[in-house]
Amino acid sequence: MPTAFITGATGFLGRHIIDVLREAGWTIYALVRNEDRARKLIGDGVTFVQGDLLHVTGCKNQLPDGINCIFHVAADTSTWKKEADQQAAINIGGTESMLQLCQELKADRFVHVSSTSVYGIHKDTVTETSEYRALYSWVSYARTKAIAERRVLDAVSRGINAVILNPTHIVGRYDDHNWSRMIQMLNEGTLPGVPPGAGNFANGRSVAEAVVAAYEKGQTGENYILGGPYATMREFLSLAAAELAKPAPGKPTPAFVLKAVSRVLSVGSAITGKRPMITPEEAYFACETVAASGEKAVRELGYREVPLEQSVKESITYLREQKRL
Repeated sequence: MPTAFITGATGFLGRHIIDVLREAGWTIYALVRNEDRARKLIGDGVTFVQGDLLHVTGCKNQLPDGINCIFHVAADTSTWKKEADQQAAINIGGTESMLQLCQELKADRFVHVSSTSVYGIHKDTVTETSEYRALYSWVSYARTKAIAERRVLDAVSRGINAVILNPTHIVGRYDDHNWSRMIQMLNEGTLPGVPPGAGNFANGRSVAEAVVAAYEKGQTGENYILGGPYATMREFLSLAAAELAKPAPGKPTPAFVLKAVSRVLSVGSAITGKRPMITPEEAYFACETVAASGEKAVRELGYREVPLEQSVKESITYLREQKRL
């Protein structure tokens, strides 16, 4: 059976990938900062390598010869400019460090998990051939992920066998702080407003299956968008409300209002040093309306686009199991 080395194993998507790898019989090594916490989240069947993403080559002696695939999933998803320097270090520097390790280990393949945010805002449906508009974005997350992708493509030109995956919004089990935050606020009646944006929603387990499938089926140097049903934020919240037996959400908050509120809150944040309730970056993503096509991934990786109702139900079921609703 093949051997994997994975970063971001304790995260939302990483835990799904661990499930898929374990079920397929892979030998799994996972880079973690806290082994005890990782063991509680992931369980058995994984060899934990304690280390730092930025200095991962120092962990080389803890890894065996013959790593078949490095799955680079870890990322800093902060949406607050105060954390931009750290985000750049992790998203760009961490990717560079992993690529160096891949070269030193002579791993067969490097699967890099990115995001559709690297493409920026497009009026037309985003595909793998769309322009990268996030390279100079004011939003740190989008910009650093786009630059990290460039580092991967540069490595491909040097002989690294890499594939890039670009998931859209991911919903499902194991979500502890992404879309689940909005679901919890909806359940508690504390949601400040309905975001006016829209996009594609991918299922966590389905994305993980495509990430693992990219090891064998992905084409070197190619991007694969992992899409799903297109829905407005209000439609997403309405599905969650129905599952929670809560009243349907009202009309979306106008984009200009949400953005103005975020700017005002940021002024206060600059004085207090505390993170605002809504950052300008969060307002940007909440107002974003972008459609993306996952046809290439469906065709070449066997990617499954899952109904949004199922993904929302999986997320809420998990939150109930964790006694967070």
